[in-house]
Amino acid sequence: MLKAYSVIKNLDKKACEIIRNNAIQLDISNSDRRPDKEGLIKLLKDYDILIIGIEDKFEKDMLPIVEKKKIIATVSIGLDHIDKAFLENDNIKIINCQNANVVSVAEHIFALILGLKKRIIEANDISIRGENRKKLSMRSNDISGSILGVIGAGKISREVIRIAKVFNMKIICNTLNPNQHKDLRKQGVEFVCLDELLSNADIITINIPLNEENKNIISKNRIGLMKKTATFINTARGELVDMVELMKYADENKTFYVGLDIDAENYKEILNAKRNNVIVTPHIAGVTQEAVERMDEEVANRLVKYTSEIKMERN
Repeated sequence: MLKAYSVIKNLDKKACEIIRNNAIQLDISNSDRRPDKEGLIKLLKDYDILIIGIEDKFEKDMLPIVEKKKIIATVSIGLDHIDKAFLENDNIKIINCQNANVVSVAEHIFALILGLKKRIIEANDISIRGENRKKLSMRSNDISGSILGVIGAGKISREVIRIAKVFNMKIICNTLNPNQHKDLRKQGVEFVCLDELLSNADIITINIPLNEENKNIISKNRIGLMKKTATFINTARGELVDMVELMKYADENKTFYVGLDIDAENYKEILNAKRNNVIVTPHIAGVTQEAVERMDEEVANRLVKYTSEIKMERN
């Protein structure tokens, strides 16, 4: 019998049932503390399958202990917590969540857009102080008819595009392989280079994975391309953007709005000031109650699908 271990203490009950009903022994952590590097190495030795989250880092020097087929199932879309060497190793199958939180992230993107453009947080603060709308630093804005620039054409971007159509937005998109997305072109999406997108869009959302090629892709020079009245949304990874220059641009241009859903603790010094044109949430977009349940179940179903390969090899 294959042995699986979940470092996630509160793995969804239905996900546990899916795994156990497929003749897999599942052990679950009873600790609130995640295993350290040595703990993860021991688990890799002892178990065929590990269920992890983005807090659990798999580094290249941990790889030599893997001598037979293993499955690492991460309850996340992103894979930047797993070294590239693991992804390329024939003995390891990496499973991630490809669908479960797409809708949740797209909804959060629009929550940030509307929160900023309608000046919700500033208006709330004014109301709490018992003041009227004349105290707003500037009027709110509509998003209908705006040009939406979408960086990336994956599942989250596609859901964002679907919602944007409800708001009658013109959509431009930048992706590495536009010819693979002819269906979007038929829907009226215009594909442009990144610099053109940044220069022309009223609202920009970046939905691409973090890797060596994409790190700091929104550099100081590219930040300067954006309109001083633009809205920039990042619900992916903070490292995609030069955060120091982004905040500097927001401070210099009060009509430039920034919405971030990132690991905020990594940017304490940059984000420690309250700004009327900036909203930051601590990477919560993809972990709604519904999304977490869907992610656990998706990982369980995909994990079960690949266990047959290991079983066949051992028989």
